[in-house]
Parts: sequence; C-alpha cells; structure tokens
Amino acid sequence: MERPLRIAIICDAVTDCLAGSFVSTQRFADLLQAHGHTILFIASRSPQSPVDNEHNGMKVYRFASIRLPKSESQFYLGFPSSRALRAIFRDERIDIVHSMIPTPAAITASRVARSLSLPLVAHSHTQPDNLFMHLPSFFPIKTLSSLFYRYLHWIYGKAHTVIHPSEFSRRKFPNLTIPSEVISNGVDSSIFRWRDPASFLEKFRIPLERKRIVFVGRVHPEKSIDTLIRATPLMLAAGLDAQVIIVGFGHMEESLQKLARELGVADHVTFTGRVGSDDLVSAYSAADLFVMPSLAELEGMAVLEAMACGAPVLIADAPESAARYFVDDNGALFRPRDYEHLAEEATRLLNDSALPQMREASLAKSRDYDINVSVGRIEEIYRRLLNDDE
Repeated sequence: MERPLRIAIICDAVTDCLAGSFVSTQRFADLLQAHGHTILFIASRSPQSPVDNEHNGMKVYRFASIRLPKSESQFYLGFPSSRALRAIFRDERIDIVHSMIPTPAAITASRVARSLSLPLVAHSHTQPDNLFMHLPSFFPIKTLSSLFYRYLHWIYGKAHTVIHPSEFSRRKFPNLTIPSEVISNGVDSSIFRWRDPASFLEKFRIPLERKRIVFVGRVHPEKSIDTLIRATPLMLAAGLDAQVIIVGFGHMEESLQKLARELGVADHVTFTGRVGSDDLVSAYSAADLFVMPSLAELEGMAVLEAMACGAPVLIADAPESAARYFVDDNGALFRPRDYEHLAEEATRLLNDSALPQMREASLAKSRDYDINVSVGRIEEIYRRLLNDDE
C-alpha cells in the first residue's frame, strides 16, 4: 500500500473567495484529505482570516497581504518569505508543492520547492481575458492580456508538471515545454443532483407558473450578464412568461438591477445574491434552462454543475470560453453579446418538446466529469513525480 502524501497547496484566498479556482481548490483538497493525505495551505491574511488557522481539519499558514480591487474584499495577495516557506516545508515534511494561482506566493513557493528538491505542480486556473475586462476601454487590454500570458508561460515553466482544466486551456500555452495534463475541475454528483426546488422558489418569491432561466456565477463584467437581462423583454414580447434568476454576487449587481428597472423587467429578474450550498443546488434544480453568457471560461464549472442537476444549457459561443464545448444535444449556443439571438434561442428551447431529452443529455454528459476521477489523476501525477525523483 502506497504511503499517504504531505501536500502544500499554494492558494492565496482559498477559504475567503468564491471564485471558481478557489472553490475547485477546496474541493480537491477535501477529497485528497479523504484519501488519507495531509494537506496544508499557504494563503493570505485577510479581515475574515487574520491569523493562521484550520479549514476542514487542514492547516492554513497565512501571510501579510494586500487587497485586490474589484474582488468584493475577498481576494488578498499574500507575500510569504522564502525563509518562512522553507521552514514550513521542512517542519511539515512536505512531499509535493502544488500552486493553484500565479501570485507572488507561487513564485516564492516555486523557488523554495526547487531549493529543497521538492516536486512542483502548477495548476492553470487563471485567464487574462477575464482579469482585464474590469478595466476601462481606453486601457490596452489585448496588450495586457498578451503580456500576462507571457508571464504565465514563465511561471508555469518553473513547475515539473502543469495541470489544465480543459484542452482549450492547454492550447493557450503552445510554448510550454514541460509535461502537461488536462484534468477537469469535475463535478461531485453526490452533491450536485436534482432536488425539489420548492423551498428555494418560495424563499426568493419566484412565481411558479413562469419558465425559470438561471445564471450562476460572479456578477462581474466577463460574465456578460447584461446580455441576459437585455434579452428578457424580447422573450416576454415573444410570449415566453419567464423569470430570470441571477445567482451570485459582485460589484456589478447594483448596475444590473438598474438596467432591469430601466428595461421594465425588474419583476421578471431575481437577484439572489450570495447563496449557500443547499440553495445553489436548488437553483440549478429549478432551472428550466441554464444560461451562461460569459465571454471567458477556462472550463465552466457552473455549467457542469447545472448539467449534473439536469438543466438544459444555452451557452455563449465566445472564442475565449471553453464552456461552449459542453453543448451538444443538451441545448444550444448563441452569439456572444447578442441579446436578440439569446432571446430567440431561449424562447425556441423552452418551447421545444424535446426539452426533457435535453435534460437527460445534460445528466449523461456530466457523468464524464466525475470529480473523483479528477482527484485520482492528480494523485497519479504526484506519485509519478515522486518516483521520478527517487
């Protein structure tokens, strides 16, 4: 029997931020721990987590930090010293270092891991295309994205192996010469499965007679939620009695609520804000149609979760979104930022007699992305790197 491993995961805002990369990190860590491994995090201090602590029985070492703007005070960049990390890695008898996001902490961790001859895994969770959509239009966004990709090539090149959540993500790094693997963030079907959404619908006062169109994600520019809201009056005009449900929070929430009022559809758009895990699963289960208008996705975790709960999907066919590859006979694509086309396709799908078959197709496709398989493949990478070092 192979011995359990001691794994240091570098992820600044792992317990504080609800973005997909941090949620995925927590899920992988929980399952690795359940397999008998010892996990510790290198993270940042924040008002929510000002000192070293534990998360689900895993140690979290925290370091001085600065807050990133436009992150709803969730994301703080940590700055551990090489000396501190060297002491932690030695005292904790670390076998593997796994960096989740390309921050200063990851740079320091890679330097220390190399100095201690520890295998280093880098995870490709970062997409410049959505980082810079927060900036005003006069910024050279394409140039900034190009420069950031060069930085990502540099930092990932320091690892022994890079993990990408999709083949789409791997294709973004044609010049990387180190080994790489495509491993989905996966979905846990024991959690994300259909449940009766009655209590959710009652809680948020959603009319039962209306068709429910659900979005889940950060309320940020790259998600292009305004496209869905602008489509709403067109769907209503076409005779579709629909309720759009926006599940999530972010700095654009107020402006999007204002847009709904200006378009005269505020009664047909529900903003739930931040929800707990039970309400999240109920929201997916409530969906007659799940819509992802996002312009940038490295995989599309919310789409996977919606599919696992049996939702047909309507996805923006955006060139920087891997989520579009989830669409087959379980839904449709629409042109990105084209609210007229979104309205047309949503109306068509919700009036289609084949909608129950689309639900079944989503369920079937989601089974190809079992998170337990993903965790098993990560463990295989760890073992291979350790065997290569022996």
